[in-house]
Amino acid sequence: MKKLVLLVLVAAMALLAGLAQAEQRYPLGAGNFAIKVDYLRFTESEVDDLGVADAPYIGAEFFFPVLNPNFYLGIESGYAWSSGDQTFTFIDRIGRRIDFNADFDVDYVPIEFNAKYVIELNPSWTFDIGGGISYNYFNIDASADLFRGDVDLGGDSDWLFGGQFFADVNYKMGPWFFGGNVKYQITEDISLSGYDTDVSASNFRVGGQAGLMF
Repeated sequence: MKKLVLLVLVAAMALLAGLAQAEQRYPLGAGNFAIKVDYLRFTESEVDDLGVADAPYIGAEFFFPVLNPNFYLGIESGYAWSSGDQTFTFIDRIGRRIDFNADFDVDYVPIEFNAKYVIELNPSWTFDIGGGISYNYFNIDASADLFRGDVDLGGDSDWLFGGQFFADVNYKMGPWFFGGNVKYQITEDISLSGYDTDVSASNFRVGGQAGLMF
């Protein structure tokens, strides 16, 4: 009986030691860097009305663990751009209907500070969820095809506070990892030329990433 109890204690100690050792492993390295290529869509209908709701996004991120091997802090920034056009109609002073075409160009640069918790599903796969705060640059330029040809209508920009939450899944191959991501970001309303548009730059992103663990 004593031998059985001793064997159980030894087995329990070995199991706990193994779990403690596993807990100290960093599921995505003691730091990691990744390049992201996403599809970004602005969710406000007013942005869609201008034909610039859909945009490619290229970004980079860096994360490192703090306090707990599974808890990472990091920063991400990137660039999204979109061009579109719409036809507008107005009635002049003598009642004539006049149609004209306007072109729009949008530039968007999010700067994000994020935290995420990484779960190692098995030695090759990880899953994480996270969120954070951001400061985001939004710029729009416009031109129109009017009576005398193409006319530059100018543009304006604004910096917007925001927040985001996201999830990622990654497959590890040695020091490298490859995966997919999804993110939803909420921002405050855009102010252009001192006018509050009541339209935000909130957006949804989905895409992939490739990175290196240190």
